[in-house]
Amino acid sequence: MKTMAKFPRFPLRFVVAACLLAALGSCQRRPSAPDLRDSKVYQSRPEGFRFLVPDGWVQTASAALPPGELEGQSFLVKYRINSPEPGARLQIECMADQANLDLGQHHASPSYGVKRWQPSAPPEDLQIHGADAQRLVYSADVEQRKMTKEVVCFRRRGRVYSFVGLCWSSDDKGRQQIRRAVESTIWDR
Repeated sequence: MKTMAKFPRFPLRFVVAACLLAALGSCQRRPSAPDLRDSKVYQSRPEGFRFLVPDGWVQTASAALPPGELEGQSFLVKYRINSPEPGARLQIECMADQANLDLGQHHASPSYGVKRWQPSAPPEDLQIHGADAQRLVYSADVEQRKMTKEVVCFRRRGRVYSFVGLCWSSDDKGRQQIRRAVESTIWDR
């Protein structure tokens, strides 16, 4: 009589729990981090847009957003800007659009180490390569200097994409580079 090897028996609840944990672990709903790229064009195929990256900019972070409904605000990409005054940067943020969302109030709220951003210009409606957008400009005192926060928002397919540029108010080159990058944005859909 041939004997067969015995395998340990696990209670059914352990097998079910292990399968459930494996399934939950494979279904990520959080942003994931793709490789950083320093290229002349930033492109997000899933989100459907691209823009030109000025020479000397360095990508410092990148993420891929989950499909479907977003919870809270996430970023897509962050750049450090090559400018005479250190500290300039561009960050693209995304959140779910809501009928009662006041973009002016949202972007004036605490962020980037500032408790409250003060509007320094009235909201400006824009058309960028056929896409409707709105520019919001704020300022705040940071480290005894005036900082400018310029945000261009696109409302697309139930989401708000905010291109947030930060630079010292005296950094004309940084602000100009941020505007050129944002104004080169093309939406594929």
